[in-house]
Amino acid sequence: MAATVAKYTKIINRWYVSVEGPSERLKLSRAPVPRKTKPFPTEREAKQFAKAMQLDGFRVTAGTLNPHQPRRRIITASEIDRWIEEKE
Repeated sequence: MAATVAKYTKIINRWYVSVEGPSERLKLSRAPVPRKTKPFPTEREAKQFAKAMQLDGFRVTAGTLNPHQPRRRIITASEIDRWIEEKE
């Protein structure tokens, strides 16, 4: 039954952006780094959010939520600038 439901469930949010605190905070403590992840329906919205968070000094990663999609993507922190600037 779960497979049937999943087959017909429409995925609304296709992209995610994960945000980690500024690197200066990491040096002060050995505590785990807090990370927040936010879903987005479009790549454009994800890029806008990622750019804003990066300008505020956060470490940003992103990607697609559906691992079975032919265009599965994972954008690492070192690739985020290139991804933000690429045309859709």
